[in-house]
Amino acid sequence: MKLNVSDALHNPGQEYAFHGEQAIAPVDIGGETVTFDTAVLQGAFFTDDDGGVTVDGKLTTVAHAQCANCLEPASTDIEAPFHETFVRGGDPNDDEIFSYEGYQVEFDKLAMSYAVMSLPIRFLCKEDCAGLGETIAVDSDYNSCQKELPGQHPFAALQQLLTKDEEV
Repeated sequence: MKLNVSDALHNPGQEYAFHGEQAIAPVDIGGETVTFDTAVLQGAFFTDDDGGVTVDGKLTTVAHAQCANCLEPASTDIEAPFHETFVRGGDPNDDEIFSYEGYQVEFDKLAMSYAVMSLPIRFLCKEDCAGLGETIAVDSDYNSCQKELPGQHPFAALQQLLTKDEEV
């Protein structure tokens, strides 16, 4: 989404409304890929005498990833209020500031930043997802489950060593 600020630069302090959509690229967070629906950004902006553009609004989108418990697809609604100032002629590679050139303010960096900052710590497909443990939970005796699946638990190799020692 590009915001044309040419009128606002001629009228510093006057507020202008905006509404638009911005695509957000998939992002890798801790080895997990998170994708986003197209974000909707709406709010108002004004300029100052130095050419700074202050935007105040709200971003809404839906984030998609794998459930942290069962690895099934999971989604969460994102609603993030924002208040930022874009600096005219600033370094576009500086992650600490938002900048713009000419008469166009681009929202790609802002949308990505606020969407990622609003992500949950863990994605869940449903609030009470018991995860992969649901299959084990059917059998309340964990040891009997291990008898059915020999060699499947993380200490299977150690168990084999103990068994060999007992035979000697």
